[in-house]
Amino acid sequence: TPVPPADGLYRVVFSGDELARLLLPALTLHFFLVFPSPLGRLAERGRLRRGLAFVYLPAAVLVALQLDVFLFHGRFLFGRPTYASLVALDQLEIAHLVIFLPASIAILGWRLARPALQWAASTGWEQQRQLRWIAFGMAGGYLPFFVLYVTPYLLGLPRPPLLAAVAVAPLALVPITFAYAILRYKLWDIEVIVRDTISATLTLLLGLIGFSLVNLAIVRGVSPELAAARNLLSFSAGLGIAALLVPTRRSLSSALERLHYRSTFGKRRALSGLGRELLLERDLGQLCTALLRQVEEGVAIERVNLYLVRGESLVAVRPESRLPESLPLDVLGEELWREDVRRISGVALPAESMSPAQHLFVAGYRYAFPLSVLGTRVGIALAGYKADQNPLNSEDVELVRHLLTQAALAIENAQLLGRLQDQLQEVIRLKRYTEGIFESSPAGIAVVDPDGRMVSVNAAFAALAGRGREELVGRALAQALPIELPPTGGAPVEVAYCDTQGADRTAERYLQVSMADFSGPDLPGIGSGEGRLRILVVHDVSERVAMENALKDKDRLAALGMLAAGVAHEVNTPITGISSYAQMLLSDTAETDPRYEILKKVERQTFRAARIVNNLLEFARNKAGERRPLAIAPVVAEAIELLGDRLTRRGIAVDFRQPADAVVVIGCDGELQQVFTNLVANAADAMAEKGGRLTVVVESAAGLARVAVGDTGPGIPPERLEKIFQPFFSTKLTRGGTGLGLTISYDIVRRHGGDLRASSPPGQGACFVVELPLQPEVAA
Repeated sequence: TPVPPADGLYRVVFSGDELARLLLPALTLHFFLVFPSPLGRLAERGRLRRGLAFVYLPAAVLVALQLDVFLFHGRFLFGRPTYASLVALDQLEIAHLVIFLPASIAILGWRLARPALQWAASTGWEQQRQLRWIAFGMAGGYLPFFVLYVTPYLLGLPRPPLLAAVAVAPLALVPITFAYAILRYKLWDIEVIVRDTISATLTLLLGLIGFSLVNLAIVRGVSPELAAARNLLSFSAGLGIAALLVPTRRSLSSALERLHYRSTFGKRRALSGLGRELLLERDLGQLCTALLRQVEEGVAIERVNLYLVRGESLVAVRPESRLPESLPLDVLGEELWREDVRRISGVALPAESMSPAQHLFVAGYRYAFPLSVLGTRVGIALAGYKADQNPLNSEDVELVRHLLTQAALAIENAQLLGRLQDQLQEVIRLKRYTEGIFESSPAGIAVVDPDGRMVSVNAAFAALAGRGREELVGRALAQALPIELPPTGGAPVEVAYCDTQGADRTAERYLQVSMADFSGPDLPGIGSGEGRLRILVVHDVSERVAMENALKDKDRLAALGMLAAGVAHEVNTPITGISSYAQMLLSDTAETDPRYEILKKVERQTFRAARIVNNLLEFARNKAGERRPLAIAPVVAEAIELLGDRLTRRGIAVDFRQPADAVVVIGCDGELQQVFTNLVANAADAMAEKGGRLTVVVESAAGLARVAVGDTGPGIPPERLEKIFQPFFSTKLTRGGTGLGLTISYDIVRRHGGDLRASSPPGQGACFVVELPLQPEVAA
């Protein structure tokens, strides 16, 4: 401070000296609270701002008092200056310095006293070295000052000028060691500090100049008699200028930042809004590529990479030859996930092997930014130095940190969407797989709701029902098949039904509970009520049942053959004897004798018994006669002629239709004549009571010879129509029938490669149709 008189230079130097002395304690405490990293709970930005406001509050009060004394002679806050009040104000400043500086030194000592391992795990050895240099500088600068200057001042002892000079000179060590620690260990915030200092100084000067000009205008424009008006106007002007200081400093800082970064300024500004754009990106690959490119270009970083969490490891987004594709989650320690940024160090002891962090350092990465959302780890962003090989300053770190915080949420959203899409694709794949099984199954499958209506059916089920799939969906199961749902989980139930074409079928069905259990809202169009959807599986086992029946028939025929042999041996001999004796008695008995009719009945019954035995033997032997080409019409005509007397006695008219050309088949005439004789005889017996009309039609079509024998009798009931070809089934058992005629006829026709079927529309009699393959030359 120069010596009075208090001219303009004195005022300027004194004001700067006083302002520095008042702000020094708060600035020092602020520095050690945030350097080299925010202390404790101040690490959160909101708490940092609120805490630092209280740090600067005493200095702000003292500055306001000094300004009031210096500019307004104590008119607003201090009051009329006196010697005692000025001494008290000076002592307050000394007390402020004495309280804050020891607190700063205590925080510095606490940081230095932390264990070396804790430093290595949290902030690194470089920051510890920085603090040691600063501690040396403060000890070398402030201790002589306190011992030689402050202590004599507080005790009221004289201070020779030489002693004062010796006390003040070591203070130069403080800024020197601070600057050396910052520059030597690459905390490159000098540019930011200088820019902020310039903007703050210019803002303050503009505020002082503006207030001085306004105050000068008020002093000259307002009469001294209006003192209250002057004070009110000055106070209002001060408030207005103070309100303009913040936007003014922001504008100045932006202009200086634009001048500082020049061509990269626009890209840095674009990074602020990039986070919102990244939130709209859904593709994870494009999002990460855009993020890395924008960070490289916006902050001019030489290399950037990103590792994302996948399971229990970190996987690189941009693979590099010098980096592993995956890293463990604790590659930089668990403490990293609680920090904003970690400086990667490459220092290691000579005997130690390289750690993962040192591998990252060798690859050119100097910073690690953890990415997390609400405690969920998303990944780690790695960054190197700038393109000019300068480290990132605090402004660069803050800009990247802010962008990565927004990008972490965007990455998590993209990952969730990607997993959702993967799950959707898996669901679609499983749906197609299930539909493929559902559709390719040879069994009929129907999904049935609790109301018994079909929700879905496959093609096999639609074929069983004889309807289209669209027609079946939404209908009751009973409308598709004449079956009822068996108990859930029960054994397969076998039922017989007739399809839409009238063919006899036997279907095996069983019911299983599906894995899908719908307990939510009702599905549209499939009934009301909540419950499980059940799956009905229906197998068409018509062929299996037919094979089983054929096997049973063969077994029965085998047993019948053994029975027929025994019957022929045991019965034919006594029947022959009875027949011979009856014929001998008839020859000796007159026809007028009453015993004659009795003997005739005995004879007829013996012939009937012999015929039954012979038919049984023929059916059991399954003997095939000699086959040759023959015209079918003469064989049919001969069968009608043999039964002509019977037909005439019963009043049956015969309508025999035959084609002009011969219908030739390959067969045994005796066997075929037996078939047609049996059919004509059955038709005559059906019309025995009332007579009727016998229609016999011989024709050929589609390589087949067809003979239809129809009558106008009462017909065959539907329940018997299915059994007429079974052995020993007959409607004439009480009238001498054996139940083997149609069975033997059916067997003969099948041996000839043909088919015998019957139909009987209600009230229209019965019709039997014999189909035999034509002779190959004739068919051609």
